[in-house]
Amino acid sequence: MRSKLLKNLCVLFISYLTLVAPSSAQMSDVPIMSDEKNYTEYWEQYFYLSDGSLVTSQFLVANFPWPVGKKHGIMLGTLVTPDGKLYTIKNGRKLGEWGFSEKSLDMFIHTHTLKRNSDGFNHHLENTMGIVDLSLTSHQAPINHKRYSSEDGYIETSIYAPSMTGFGNWQLGPEAGFDPNGPVHNADNVTGFGVHVTMTDKVDKLITNWTRILGLGNDGPKPFLSAITRPDGKQDIILKLFDGNLEIDSFSDIDIKYQDMTKEKNATYPKSIKISAKGENGTLKGTIKFTKKLAHFNLTEHLNFFERTFAKSSPVVTNFRYVADYDLVYKTSSSEKNLKGKALSEYTDVTPAKRAKAKKRRRNRR
Repeated sequence: MRSKLLKNLCVLFISYLTLVAPSSAQMSDVPIMSDEKNYTEYWEQYFYLSDGSLVTSQFLVANFPWPVGKKHGIMLGTLVTPDGKLYTIKNGRKLGEWGFSEKSLDMFIHTHTLKRNSDGFNHHLENTMGIVDLSLTSHQAPINHKRYSSEDGYIETSIYAPSMTGFGNWQLGPEAGFDPNGPVHNADNVTGFGVHVTMTDKVDKLITNWTRILGLGNDGPKPFLSAITRPDGKQDIILKLFDGNLEIDSFSDIDIKYQDMTKEKNATYPKSIKISAKGENGTLKGTIKFTKKLAHFNLTEHLNFFERTFAKSSPVVTNFRYVADYDLVYKTSSSEKNLKGKALSEYTDVTPAKRAKAKKRRRNRR
């Protein structure tokens, strides 16, 4: 009787741990705050506004060498105005000058905040470069990529919000040439997505390139694509069709081909993607073309002298951000639909840091 009772208690305890312990099946909203040398964790957001502007932000926690130190918080944001001008909004702070809630996603870094609420998220960026305020609703449950391990670490990736919609505004500040602030630009329609990444090795050991695409607009099924290529050449691809809150199909047998590869400095990116996929309910085929350039963003180009010196040994990450045109055919046993529209897209190229060439020693002539 006693052994049976103990067995039942063990089963209940294990079940409890399964429900409450963070895992790759459900990444936590709270930073893990690891002491590992290459620990980096971030929440990254992309938003396309109805006035034609682009807002991105990355709330990052990382361990850096001296003099920056461990558990340093950085918010790196960009604002691309409708006329194509790019403004960088960034600040870094030591722990205490940045912080988070122990219960849910609620972070502040300096004057920048990212907070989960009952319906979605509040997103606020503010410094002398500019101010961004967005109120967002999240429609779908998180989707996870597979955990990937390198020789010295691992990466876990969750699309914590595959589709966010809402409204908001932005304005430029004194650092952008206004005194004190520029006019407020309102957007009654904001569309975007959010990604959560935890890694304990350098990014070039974990990712070679990463594509994210989210259909824009409110009429009919929209594609969502997140495709990662690993250093070993394998691909980890998430492809779904959403119609508002409803998931129309999820695809597992996926083939994507990058076309018209274009080189820019030390990075390359495609101008179109060919897709062929089999899903639970049908098949999807067609192309996605990167048509309207929003920004080509390489962080190194926006660093000061000290930051550039510090970044010399780091991989080069270049983000190619576009409004894309998709032309897809979705076939089921009972129907065939041609899906055409616009999408927010980004292709990220990761290049290992260049090794300094060894200086040749000259032999003295006698």
